[in-house]
Amino acid sequence: MIYLLLNVLIVLFCTFMYYMFLLKPELEKRYRQLLISVVSMIAITLCMMFPFADLDGNIYDLRALPFLIGALYGGRKVAITLFFGVITVRLFMGINLGFYITVVHTFIMFLYTYYFSSTFKRSKFSTKLLSSIIFVSFIYLLNYGLLFFYFDSFDEYKISILLNKFLVLILSLILILYIIEYLLQNFRFKEELNEAEKLRVVSQLAASVSHEVRNPLTVTRGFLQLLKDENIDTQKRRDYLNLSLQELDRAQTIITDYLTYARPSEEINFIKLELWDEIEYVVKVMRPYALMFGVDIDSSDVKAGTIIGDTQKFRQCLINLTKNGIEAMPNGGKLSISANSSNKEVQILIKDTGIGMSQDQIEMVGVPYQSTKKTGTGLGTMVAINIIKSMNGTIEVTSMIGSGTNITLTFPNAK
Repeated sequence: MIYLLLNVLIVLFCTFMYYMFLLKPELEKRYRQLLISVVSMIAITLCMMFPFADLDGNIYDLRALPFLIGALYGGRKVAITLFFGVITVRLFMGINLGFYITVVHTFIMFLYTYYFSSTFKRSKFSTKLLSSIIFVSFIYLLNYGLLFFYFDSFDEYKISILLNKFLVLILSLILILYIIEYLLQNFRFKEELNEAEKLRVVSQLAASVSHEVRNPLTVTRGFLQLLKDENIDTQKRRDYLNLSLQELDRAQTIITDYLTYARPSEEINFIKLELWDEIEYVVKVMRPYALMFGVDIDSSDVKAGTIIGDTQKFRQCLINLTKNGIEAMPNGGKLSISANSSNKEVQILIKDTGIGMSQDQIEMVGVPYQSTKKTGTGLGTMVAINIIKSMNGTIEVTSMIGSGTNITLTFPNAK
């Protein structure tokens, strides 16, 4: 009886093991089928290694449960894999009457699961349960019918033992099917919830982008209407054109930032990046812009370090963050960029001496259209945070009003 319960626990444990991995959405379908095959085969092998026996020494196990469940939920490829796996394991255990009985009922289970797995997955739970109980009952009766035909001796005691084992088998099947369907339902619900959340965020973001793009377009339209006046002087015409171009550039920036945020992280080309090279590039690009604000950029404290990321995206991230720091110092100041690395991680510190932020403003960092700048949209910071997350990094912002802002980026060390 102990080994019978052990068989049940083995099947339950392997079922939970599979669904622990199933809850990872990045797991592709072919890997899920491979995982089902491996977990089911482990359960089958363990059940065969720890069988239970009656008083006459006849050996039984619950290998049929992981075979049926794995093949029905995994599909035809899993059914083929499990069929040859069971025959191979049983072959190593020796060729006797049990081997031939195994071949017969395993082949029957294979045929059933091979042709009905697709129908099974589309069926209601009640249909799945009823069909599984009927088939397991058939396999059980067939198995012991062959034994009865071979030994031709079954007394009331043996029949009661077989009925008890049959009852345990059916109850185990019902329990496992209930657990699987419950976990699958939760998994589907979680996926639907994630999709609904994505749609909600995209909907809100699209509405915000539409609003922000409309503003510069409206301004540009107004200037173009003014340009229709033939009496306007050349200087004003030039000013109106420049302002129109600036507004169109702002609209283009908003759209570009939105597309960058919405673009899937799979499009990022990950390679090894040297911190010194990347930061020096950003400093050279941003130095002319910093001079316009009277800001000095200091990158003398950048230590060597290597991270994994996309060159263009990482540079865009640093440019967005340094641009924010520069614009936070309208009356001039100093922007310091430092970097250091340890065995496990690499840290980049971007520090400015600007106007700083309150705690409420810090909590809104990265939220679309929440910016400390009058003409800001917050999309640049949101894009930067999105890039950092795609590189398995983190961002920490500390600031006080009038004392500047510190931004700490942490990434895994690639060395």
